[in-house]
Amino acid sequence: MDTTAPTTVTTESTGTTGSTGPGPGSGSARPGAGASPGPAEAEAWEELVASALLGTDRRTPGRASGAAGAPSQAVFDAAALPGALLDAAALHTVRRRAGLLPGRAAPRPEPAAEDGRPALPGAARRRLEQLLAGRVAPSPAGGRRGITPDLAELLPQWLALAVELGYKAPPAVLPALLDAARARTDLRPRALALAGPRGLWLARLNPDWRFALRGAGAGGSLPDPADRESVLALWEEGLFAERVALLGAVRAADAAAGRALLASTWATERAEDRLMFLDSLRAGLSDADEEFLEAALTDRSRNVRATAAELLSALPRSALAGRMAGRAASCVVLDRTADTPTVVVEAPHECDEGMRRDGVVPHPPSGRGERSWWLGQLVEAAPLDTWRARFGGRSPEEIVALPVADDWQPELHAAWCRAAVRQRDAAWSRALLGLPAAPQTTGPGIASPAERAQLLATLPPAERAEWVAAFVAAHGLPEAFQLLGVCAVPWAEPLGRAVIDALATAREAGSYPWSFSGVMGLAERCLAPDATRHLEALTALPAEADDLSPGAGGYWSEAFQRLVATLRLRAAMRAELLGGEGTDGPDAG
Repeated sequence: MDTTAPTTVTTESTGTTGSTGPGPGSGSARPGAGASPGPAEAEAWEELVASALLGTDRRTPGRASGAAGAPSQAVFDAAALPGALLDAAALHTVRRRAGLLPGRAAPRPEPAAEDGRPALPGAARRRLEQLLAGRVAPSPAGGRRGITPDLAELLPQWLALAVELGYKAPPAVLPALLDAARARTDLRPRALALAGPRGLWLARLNPDWRFALRGAGAGGSLPDPADRESVLALWEEGLFAERVALLGAVRAADAAAGRALLASTWATERAEDRLMFLDSLRAGLSDADEEFLEAALTDRSRNVRATAAELLSALPRSALAGRMAGRAASCVVLDRTADTPTVVVEAPHECDEGMRRDGVVPHPPSGRGERSWWLGQLVEAAPLDTWRARFGGRSPEEIVALPVADDWQPELHAAWCRAAVRQRDAAWSRALLGLPAAPQTTGPGIASPAERAQLLATLPPAERAEWVAAFVAAHGLPEAFQLLGVCAVPWAEPLGRAVIDALATAREAGSYPWSFSGVMGLAERCLAPDATRHLEALTALPAEADDLSPGAGGYWSEAFQRLVATLRLRAAMRAELLGGEGTDGPDAG
């Protein structure tokens, strides 16, 4: 190679060219040049890349790339071109890097706040690493899950228990934990609580994790609610997530102080922030909040007005609840002159200004009539005690059993359902649910599983589980899926046995096994771990009958084996978090 051959160099800071090589007249770039390449520099690099992609036998580097150190076809034969191309690329890269100016040193960030919570036990820490790695595991080939537990579905339970026990996340897993929370919004509250102040500190350094700075429960250290000066400082200067958490903490300690804190900056808050702050008043809502909520009825944001009206309607003694009760009572009356007392409905003929101010939305969705739309909103917002007095002291069961004239029953009962959910009235929920074993086409007029699920959520956990267990026994699992989702985890023994018995019945009846995959997934997360003793016999491969779906027996066997393995893994996870070493064998995942 002729090392004396001159090559052309572009001085990046000025765009001029000169010669380099031995001898006089050689030029070089100014110190510090090269921070941004010039046009010739970019052209040279593009030629090198094109030659590398296409191959030197198809595209020989030209003069532009040679200017940056690439060989010329006149100097090298074809066999030497590939190696020379790499040499040129290396020289080109080194020259570019040597010309870069060092960046200005940024101030070091403040250290993260101290987190005094205890560290995870060793086995629990290893399990967390396994769960975080398993959340992105590839799906099994062919779509069949096999017998391996789904780690991604167990991560929420692990996080919930770890937070409940007061542990903090190991620093090394914080990036993976924040990535998991970024990918799944259902993980965020508990993942950020486990991450604590160090996780919040880390989130400030990565734009991908900025969600942690917006949502509630960001895990930062909050001042003592009694420290008024520190509370005001954080309220005025903190991140939105910190302010939401602060408002909740102050309100839990002193509801009046929390309300005063919110009122101090209410007029200057953004509409979306006002909505979030107002929604936080649901916890500990009381009659003392009425004055503030009444003022919010005139807010410039429609969503804020609607939320304020909803909260006021949940206060039976509020002025708004009284106004709604008067309007609803004028529309729904009991006709005692008929042979059988009958409920008669006369829906509103207009939505006046007072109704609009109290949260009634004037325009119905597509397919709904205006009058029925207005009636539903009035009944929903009226205190349920209104109807006991209105209908001669009758109980909720007696009221919902009354006939309703002119086909208004579905609309009226649906509004009562929403009122029972909003006001958390268990007595009305029981009446509207009816008996679990009753045919679904009869009863108080509830046709939607979603409505049943909402009503069930107002009942005590034990009663809820008993009702759903009886429903499963009477109607099977397909209609009970949404109802199972509102039951306390782990499922109480009667409910767990009802689900296992229903799955066994479906297996023996030759049902399509994949149609129960959703219930199987719920069972893996919600059955009590000690239910394995009832499942062992179901893991065996059943005999294939002629009338069964081909391969159904194998699928059912795999599903029950996976269910048993998952329950054992959940038991091991709990033991590890409670301080034991747990189990690292096959059954532990």
